[in-house]
Amino acid sequence: MEKIEKSKDVWKGTKFWTDQIKDAGVYNKIKHFNDVITGKEAPHPQGYGDPVLTDIVLDGKRCDIYHTDKKPGDSGHRIYIHIKE
Repeated sequence: MEKIEKSKDVWKGTKFWTDQIKDAGVYNKIKHFNDVITGKEAPHPQGYGDPVLTDIVLDGKRCDIYHTDKKPGDSGHRIYIHIKE
């Protein structure tokens, strides 16, 4: 059976990633969020659209940040961090 290697980045949690975003100085450039998902693949464009921030260094890695809250009235409070390195 093939062993699947899981990314440890996913398990760092919302607080860790929020602190990283604050340390990068871009927290105020993102709409409110209270949930963070990370991955090595770009998210499906239907749910996230284009990134709101690109090439941000978080945890020493180059990342893009996507947000589900795209239109007036959206209640999505989730960001997706695409870890590109």
